[in-house]
Amino acid sequence: MNDGECLADFKIRVTKRLKYPGACSLEYQNLKQIIIETLLQWDTKNQRAKGKGILGRVLAFAPADEEQGRITLHSHWQIWLEELNQSVRDALFHPDKDKQSKARQDFCAYIDEVMNSTHGTDLEVKHMCKGRPIVSSVDKIFKERKPQDLRNARHKNMSSEMKGKVMECKACNEQVSTVDIINMALDYWKGTVDTTETRSNIPNTIEEAISSRRLDIAAYTYSYQMENGCSPIDDPFWSDISVRKAFLAQRFDEHAWHHRNSCFKKVRKLHQMLFYTIRNSSQL
Repeated sequence: MNDGECLADFKIRVTKRLKYPGACSLEYQNLKQIIIETLLQWDTKNQRAKGKGILGRVLAFAPADEEQGRITLHSHWQIWLEELNQSVRDALFHPDKDKQSKARQDFCAYIDEVMNSTHGTDLEVKHMCKGRPIVSSVDKIFKERKPQDLRNARHKNMSSEMKGKVMECKACNEQVSTVDIINMALDYWKGTVDTTETRSNIPNTIEEAISSRRLDIAAYTYSYQMENGCSPIDDPFWSDISVRKAFLAQRFDEHAWHHRNSCFKKVRKLHQMLFYTIRNSSQL
């Protein structure tokens, strides 16, 4: 698809969403059902857990559905887990420091297990390190930056200084963002595809893929075109499962480093409180 076709596809989907909100709601309900039955491993007929899901063994859950400003639906979930029962919570504040320390280690290990995102161990990138190109998997080239740097990335002002560069090269210490890593993977993938007419379908950067709407199309067509889907494709680039999984993660897992205003919902209220406190203090 050329850029014009990608844009036309996007406009059609926007129009359909606005014209047929009921159809969107039904699709949304289908997605929720997948989350409940597959990801949470919940037996909807007997109302109990079938086993451990992506968060652990679910005891109960309560989703609240809302409409966003874009007139699309989303949910806020409260989930009770067997792994985080009251005894675990009590142990975190146990008077015995050894038991408290052990509970904290177990809790952190659990959080690390369920709250993580990855582009996969098979994602290979081409990185210019100290003037020479290196091709290898991400984990062999890069490492996470210090915990404080990651905390700074969430700050309203310091996030603009980091620009999402939460990784660094183990050898040259070059700092990169997860988007930079996808671009490095694109650079490597382009070199592995034969020089044919299909090369015109390969974006140069992830920004180009986003601006041309290809990333959006690659995401919503994944279940149809990949992994025994009903509409497989034979394009040497777009049919590569490593490519498509990376784009899928980029579309749904990536959080923009510059954030949105809604990411800092308490900032304005905090500023008002500080102003009120300072003004009243000055009058004393």
